[in-house]
Amino acid sequence: MSKKFTEESSKEIYKQVSESIVNEKIIILLTGNSLQTVLEVGHNAREKGLKLVGIDFRIPGVKDSLKSLKRQGQKNLGVFFVTTKKEARTAINAGAMFIFSPHSDKGIIRRCRKEKVFHAGGALTPTEVFNTNDLGADSVSLFPCGRMGGLSWFEFLKGTFPEIRLIPTDVMPPYDVRQYLAAGAYAVAPVIDLEKVKEPDTYIKEFMEIKTSI
Repeated sequence: MSKKFTEESSKEIYKQVSESIVNEKIIILLTGNSLQTVLEVGHNAREKGLKLVGIDFRIPGVKDSLKSLKRQGQKNLGVFFVTTKKEARTAINAGAMFIFSPHSDKGIIRRCRKEKVFHAGGALTPTEVFNTNDLGADSVSLFPCGRMGGLSWFEFLKGTFPEIRLIPTDVMPPYDVRQYLAAGAYAVAPVIDLEKVKEPDTYIKEFMEIKTSI
């Protein structure tokens, strides 16, 4: 496979993921102790129409699972909680199509830009939000948005930086997702902890209803 072909393929995937985020608006991020359960819930979410699913990169075995799923033709599958440039490189090589970080890291941003992988850098304060955007992240993941001000804090940051692509990210109920989108969020990334949520399919159904009503 030529380098030129690989670069063109990466550009096309980046374009498709970016367009999906604009159109879909909801990015499901899944965590838990059982990778198998996370993958099953992610599969069910995609089957029900939620195309953007991210898996917690801290779960053992994620890298090998990403490689396997990519070979099977899975699209729009990403990871979150990537904290170093090395982890970003590992995730990208394994087939992650988007990456969320809990913080802003110049090395991760540069790696994702070089490899043409959509990246949401984590930030919370005005200075962090500005710097993350200024470094070249595709969007800013406001994490943990709900626990550090919620909707009112998002509205303040949105009013301060109206041109920055803000993605509220945290454990949140469907109602909060709807509120953030109504307030102008670029997208919303609800985290579902499968160790705490008894019926994830109920959440997924409600998120899907929100998506179809946008």
